[in-house]
Amino acid sequence: MILLASLPNGLFAVASEPVVVLLERERRELLSVARGSVELLPVSEVLYGLGVTSTVDPKGALVLSYAGREVVLYEKRSLASVGGDLRLLSAPPIVEDGRWLVPVDSLPRLLSPLLNLRCEWRPSSRVLLIGEVAIPRVGVKTYVSGDSVRVVIESSDKAHFRVSQEEKRVLVSVPGDLIDVSFQEERLTGGIVDKVQFLGGRDNLFAVGLGRRFQQLSTTEDPGPPSRLVIDFQAAPLAAGAPPSVAPAKPTPPPPPEVGVLKTVVIDPGHGGPEVGAKGPGGSLEKDLTLVIARKLRAALTNSLGIQAFLTRDRDQELALDDRAAFANNYKADIFISIHANASRSQGARGSEVFFLAYQSTDEESRRVAAQEGDFVPNAQAPSGSDLALILWDMAQAEHLEESSALASRLQEELAEVTGSQGRGIKQAPFRVLVGAAMPAVLVEVAFISNAEEEKLLASDAYQNKVVGALVKGVARYQQQLRQRAGLPLGPPPGPGRP
Repeated sequence: MILLASLPNGLFAVASEPVVVLLERERRELLSVARGSVELLPVSEVLYGLGVTSTVDPKGALVLSYAGREVVLYEKRSLASVGGDLRLLSAPPIVEDGRWLVPVDSLPRLLSPLLNLRCEWRPSSRVLLIGEVAIPRVGVKTYVSGDSVRVVIESSDKAHFRVSQEEKRVLVSVPGDLIDVSFQEERLTGGIVDKVQFLGGRDNLFAVGLGRRFQQLSTTEDPGPPSRLVIDFQAAPLAAGAPPSVAPAKPTPPPPPEVGVLKTVVIDPGHGGPEVGAKGPGGSLEKDLTLVIARKLRAALTNSLGIQAFLTRDRDQELALDDRAAFANNYKADIFISIHANASRSQGARGSEVFFLAYQSTDEESRRVAAQEGDFVPNAQAPSGSDLALILWDMAQAEHLEESSALASRLQEELAEVTGSQGRGIKQAPFRVLVGAAMPAVLVEVAFISNAEEEKLLASDAYQNKVVGALVKGVARYQQQLRQRAGLPLGPPPGPGRP
């Protein structure tokens, strides 16, 4: 057993800027290693001093151990074992001069369960967070009156703002490794300031776009804490009696495709045709209810979020499980959502559940649901890290498991608001319908059709709309998460009065 220790950097090709590792009471700068387009960090240097031990097993795998938890890394293999579950890495770890180099963007999915701490990689700031690090909160407020606009930027901690003016905008940087900003963009009227937006990056930049009426600005700073910067923008005076001039609109080219934007969703209404699914005590059939909800969800995603949505079936027809995922792949869907209604021998069972794929079920109840909906590896008992387990996960869905988990979490959190305290959480099971999906994929059990009360709710238009509204909010939150990770402005939430 070897205590992880910091090793000398050696002769490696390194990135131009170091990675900042922020721990609860410590800040480090580590030089990363570039291998093609992949950026890697020596895991020993990241974990130095945290009490993690490592061993290399007889097969050459690196085993990281901490407080009874284990992470196993395999050289030149993109799969890692985390507490017995397999996780896909963005690139294989490599070993050079005795150092295990791991893709920096994959470290959070390894270290968070190993250390039982929050771990997050912020690529725009080149910061790796480990633990509950205190991050300054920065907010923006705007005030518009006739000939002036006031923009106030406030930091919860002490900060020194830097202001610079360019021809068409004013830039404000907030020096520091990392800040939390809920503000993204605001457009203003009146022609003095066009918009205020957060650009992020290493300098934590805010940009204020200057309008046609802008003439001059003044700044006032309160060092705090909280620190506050007040910028007053003054308009050029108008000639007496002259109406404000309106600049002719200029055609703008269409924006380039954005990473982190959901464009296409495929919705799968469970069962169909002679495969009726579960049947409620009042005679309701799962295949009918899932189709109604799926149709409403398709309309709501299009109307509320502007997302193109398709159904695997739009009528009462039989459709093989494998064909459903193939349909999503053919449409190059960004996410795949399979809609179902649960059933249980327990009359008191109620609430929603959201599943994503696993080669073993989370629990006995998950195994029952998987068998009910069509499992793909019955009674799979492949030990973690074994060759059989690795073979099972050499499939299309493997590389999307982390995103499937994130999507499942957002959907279930919103569904729990509809189902009250009976939200049953997210689980994993070997659903065949999810196996071949080449995108984040989840199976949603919206409620228990076997429960007489929930059967009546599922058949009601009002409750169906609540379920659809929750799913739309969950998709919107997942999209916001993608945009934030890609450093893009956050899109608007679903409009008022929409599901």
